[in-house]
Amino acid sequence: MAPEIDSLTALRDGLLRWLLRDALPLWERHGVDWTAGGYFETLAFDADAGRFAAAGDTRRGRVVARQIFVFESGRRLGWQPMATSPVIHGCEYLFSRLHHGEGLFHSAVEATTGRPNAPFSLYETAFYLYALAHVNGTLADRFAISATANACLQQLRRRWGKAGGGFEESEPPSVPLKSNPHMHLLEAALAWTEASDGAEREPWIQLAQELVDLCLQHFIDPMSGALREYFDAAWRPIAGDAGHLVEPGHQFEWAWLLMQWAGSVHCPAVQRPVCHAAAAKLVDLAERWGVDAGRGVAFNELWDDMRAKDLDAKLWPQTERVKAWCALLEHAGTAVAVDRARRQLAAAIRGLAKYFMTEPAGIWHEVMRADGTFTAEACKASSFYHIVSAIQTVERTLRAPLPRSAG
Repeated sequence: MAPEIDSLTALRDGLLRWLLRDALPLWERHGVDWTAGGYFETLAFDADAGRFAAAGDTRRGRVVARQIFVFESGRRLGWQPMATSPVIHGCEYLFSRLHHGEGLFHSAVEATTGRPNAPFSLYETAFYLYALAHVNGTLADRFAISATANACLQQLRRRWGKAGGGFEESEPPSVPLKSNPHMHLLEAALAWTEASDGAEREPWIQLAQELVDLCLQHFIDPMSGALREYFDAAWRPIAGDAGHLVEPGHQFEWAWLLMQWAGSVHCPAVQRPVCHAAAAKLVDLAERWGVDAGRGVAFNELWDDMRAKDLDAKLWPQTERVKAWCALLEHAGTAVAVDRARRQLAAAIRGLAKYFMTEPAGIWHEVMRADGTFTAEACKASSFYHIVSAIQTVERTLRAPLPRSAG
């Protein structure tokens, strides 16, 4: 076996051990609100008291949905939860408190009263759809999963669909519009193309195609190949500084999604090379300009001329860097591309693993400063989705026979 494969296998095994042995049991024990329902927003370890402190008076839809995904994915990876499933716990909360009928969801509710306290949000809705896709195969006999997801998509199109493509993100509509919620809606659509079949799959294929087209036609700058974040109502980059922002993490994340679509049987053959080229460009830009070689991590923000804007490095861009290089390794067409993807994937995993060097194990650092030190703050439950998605992607990529390297 080539040394690169040995290294990648060891790195993967380390991630899996940390997730299955440390993180999932810890978050099941301390991050699930077994009394009021749902999941806590943050978790911190109080070293003086020797105990964990969970917090969060609001139950945001994204956190409930993401934690459902986290625990369900953990189960698929071999983790055994306690007798009371945290996945069923989350789904019961989603359907009893957050879903208010006909595919419509509250974006957040108060933890103690269950009173809604936030209007429609496309971002939150995308994660409801994503979570539902991941439990459709196991809990469809217990919850109206597919019917609810289809009703939600119909509501999105009828009430918030834009004539020029994409969706309004709030009610009433507001600007700037953002590429980010549409990215997560594409993620949900792709998940549903795998979780459904026959005629039920067609609306999700159509949605995925429309969102990929929106990305290729409006989100990605045709001159630089970089993906922008903020837009006006006609999908033009918003005026001012916001229209010139580029986030390395989102370059990696969109690249991963475009490669997923390109590898799908539902992607038109003529679009596959377009998606491959756009994804490769996004990764090259993010890796060249958005990764600090000294720290070995992707930092937060660039300007669209590729000057660094924010050198702090949040956790989540590291996970998206890992996923992007998994995609490029899976689709590498030459020995040189295979070797490069292996090296870069190993580097990305090592960068991510730095955030897991905590005591006790099972929590993580949220932000690395420009000087390489970490901020002192509670773990965000919303970050766990990024972590599990990356580990799951690595495991799936390395489970398959790896392409042969040069020599």
